[in-house]
Amino acid sequence: MSKKAKYIRDRVSTYAPDLSKATRKEFGISNALLVKAIEGDDSSLKQIGDMGKTGDRILTVMPKIRQDLTDYIDGITEYNQSVADILKAGGKGATAIKKAGSDLTLENTRYNNLIEEYKEQLFANLEAEGEKHIDSMDLIKLKAWIDSHMRDVTSNARFEATSNKPYVAQMQADRDYEKEKALHLLDNGSDSDLSLIPRKHFTTNPVVRMWNGIRDFFS
Repeated sequence: MSKKAKYIRDRVSTYAPDLSKATRKEFGISNALLVKAIEGDDSSLKQIGDMGKTGDRILTVMPKIRQDLTDYIDGITEYNQSVADILKAGGKGATAIKKAGSDLTLENTRYNNLIEEYKEQLFANLEAEGEKHIDSMDLIKLKAWIDSHMRDVTSNARFEATSNKPYVAQMQADRDYEKEKALHLLDNGSDSDLSLIPRKHFTTNPVVRMWNGIRDFFS
């Protein structure tokens, strides 16, 4: 046992030998691998790093792969079901067309009757059409107003999102700096020199201050 490893105390694995065996068999993760990594073994550290990147990549792309393939299967299923429905509709349509040919005499009589009825209802229909036109114009005006309002809201939201980018970037930069500072202190202890860690200042940049003035002017 190395000098470093003797300080590592595994107090839990003996309570779950089957779980340790299953973890080692299914995922290739063992106490030995963890100890080697903690001791600074390059091979073990690289292995764990590769495992982490693989897991992260799976978490990133697998939901999209699953969705795309599911959509493909659903699409092919929908296509074939639609083709079947179209063919059935085509059969019904062909039957209806043949039947329509035999009904032309009746339809011709109905046509003449409808012409007479139209003459009687023309004035009422014109009046109703006028009212419909007024309603349609009101609806068009309302839609135009709503569309204009939505465009304004969308434009303002985009303006805000753009102008807020430096502040969002600054929050991330602050988090990154705190992480780097913590790691630096852990690695170097009393020899630490925080001035060696670069820090980004997005919101204090002169260009950002000028942009803030422009944003206040238009707000």
